[in-house]
Order: sequence, then C-alpha cells, then structure tokens
Amino acid sequence: MKLSRLFQFAAAALPGLAAVMAPSPATAVEQLNAVQIATMAASTYPEAAEEFQALRQAGYDTVILRVFQQTGDRFYPFARPKYQSGVYFATEEAPVVDDVLTPLIPLARAAGLRVFAWMSTLSTPLQSHWDLRGRRYDLLWDQIVPTDRLDPFKPEVRRRLMVLFRDLARYDLDGILVQDDLVLRHTEGFSPAAVARYQLATGQNLDPADFYRDRTRSASGKIQVGSYSPGFWNWARWKNQALLELASDLQATARREKPDLHFALNLMYEVLTNPTGGLAWLSQDFSKARKIGFDYLAIMAYHKQMSRELDLDLDATLELIGTMVSRSVAEVNDPASLLFKIQAVSFYEDTPVDSDERRRVEQTIRSAGSVSLAVFPYRGPDSLLPPVPVEEAKGPGT
Repeated sequence: MKLSRLFQFAAAALPGLAAVMAPSPATAVEQLNAVQIATMAASTYPEAAEEFQALRQAGYDTVILRVFQQTGDRFYPFARPKYQSGVYFATEEAPVVDDVLTPLIPLARAAGLRVFAWMSTLSTPLQSHWDLRGRRYDLLWDQIVPTDRLDPFKPEVRRRLMVLFRDLARYDLDGILVQDDLVLRHTEGFSPAAVARYQLATGQNLDPADFYRDRTRSASGKIQVGSYSPGFWNWARWKNQALLELASDLQATARREKPDLHFALNLMYEVLTNPTGGLAWLSQDFSKARKIGFDYLAIMAYHKQMSRELDLDLDATLELIGTMVSRSVAEVNDPASLLFKIQAVSFYEDTPVDSDERRRVEQTIRSAGSVSLAVFPYRGPDSLLPPVPVEEAKGPGT
C-alpha cells in the first residue's frame, strides 16, 4: 500500500487523526511566573485569600491548582471531602470530592492572579461497572496483565475524559494543565481495543514477544531490555500519535466551552535530554507535541530528580538544563510557550531545596531563554522565593 493510501486509510479509521496532523489555532500566550499547587497551608477560604495575596506580592502572576484527588493524596485543608478520590469541580463523570474551584477562583482573581486547573487523565479516579483499565505486557511472566490506569483506546474512557474537561472548562479559568499521567510506558498499550485499533490503522499485528530484545534478569528479579525491534518503534510512534490525538481532542472539547482557554501539556525531561528514550519509555515526543498547537508545553526540569536519575552533580545538571532550554527555544515561535517547571522540594528527602540552589536553577533557565516558569511543589507562603527577574539572569549558574 502506498504511503498516501495508508494515511488516508488510517485517517478514515481514526476520526481524530487528521485533526492532529495539523496545528489547531493557538491563542496568544503570555510569559508566566507560576506556582503549581497540590495543596495549601490555609485551613479556611479567608486564609486561602491571604495566601494568594502573598503569592502576588512575591512576584508570581499565576496559580496552577490541583483539581483531582487520588487515594492517598493530601486533601485541601479547607475542603469537606465526600469521597477519598475524585475531582474538585462539579461533574457527573467522576466523584466530586468537593467543589473548591467555585470559591477559590474569585479569591485568586482578587489577588491579581491567573488561574490554571491542573487535571489528570489516565489516572483519574472513575467509577464504572465496566473494566476501564489498560493492559501491559509482563516481561517476567510473558503475558498480558491489567494495569492500574485507564485505557486511552477505550471509547468509554475517551468520552468520559472529554466530558470531564468540558465541565472543567465551564469555570472562569485561564487555562488547563494536563497532568503527567498522559503517557504509555514501554510495556503498556496491549488492551484488545489498542490491538484492534493498531491493526486497523497499520495492517500489522502486535507481537510483544518480538518487541523486547536482549532481555536480562537482575539480581532483584527485574527484567532489563537491551534493545527493541523495528516493530516496537513503529508501535511507539503510533502510541505517541494516539496520545497526542487524545490531548488534542481534550483541548478542542474544552475550547468549545471557552474558546480563549489556554491548554498546557506536561512533558517529561527525557523528551529533550533523550528523545529516543522519551519515545520508548513514555510514548512522548517533543517535536510532535510542538506541532499540535498547544499553548504551552510544560517541561518537568526537576534538577534534583535529574541529578539522581542521571548521576550528575549540580553543575552538570544545570548545564544540561541550560541546553534543554536553548534547544527547545530554537524549535518554537514564542519562548513564553515553554513552561519550565522547577523543583522547590526534594522528592526523596521531602526537604526544601536550598534557596541559593533554586536561584541558580532559575537563573540558568532564564539566561537561556525568555520562557515561562512554574515552581513545584508549593509548601505555603513561608516557602516562597521571589522569581528571578529576567534582567538579573546574566549567565548559566551565575
């Protein structure tokens, strides 16, 4: 089959595919100095108003509020939880823990802040009598087993996620940030729905036994994959395209409710430091995502995490982050559309990052491009450091 015929066939089989291949109209973006908030110190809404005022006075202009609740997550102290998991806005598609957005948004706006909602996708707690879970290939037992996340290839999952994003867009928001759970890891994506859709689009069968080459078993019993087959890479690119299609559909659904709503997609740091690995391990691709037409691409440049995972000291990590910023800025029309997320607390020791170290990270990013920044996680007004002005960023690590 010729390539043009194959594309026509695939586009007919996948209704959203043709839309994904061309950028959607982008709204004008502004450079953000944001704080991404998982929870707050405030125990009442008046105290929340004071926190927002403190954020604005510290120099931040945007808050990104978590609007999903998973089992084990901290609740907002001022919330009155009706469920252990669900969402923090009004909808009929998921359990409503408490509608905290209705009172919080006016308080943030009164402080002069933009408001983004931080919303999950494949880890969203949905209640259903149907099995909505995805499937993965177990490298140890050589069999397909359920995952604990939603299957993005099931029409019911896609429908319910789009309704959730529609309901969220009905609030007075400036934007939505998609949680970093919109990924498929290298063994995920083997549900019957995914297998059928892949075969329909490509004419090929999925053979996991052939995908993972040069397997070895570590002392702990974990299976390591030395290389992947050509068929794996075709599948990885297809999965990336399918996830971008879903993200694009969520954006379009939200914008039908609020046409000027900004949409931000979370991407792991590997998409810039190791694009091949990012595609294999996460089904993410920076260049492909850039072409879709999202307002912001949010890069998780958490230096402590990168340092530990890549076995780099601080100086080497900062050099790598500077390279990430420079390379990504060269690919976009507006550097402000890149939202680099920096780490305020060590995820391993659960201790605040040293203030001088945080400023070095921020200066490194600012000196490499006029991008947007978001600090995560937020631990209350006492943990705030004023954003580094662009004019003060004279060079990497200074």
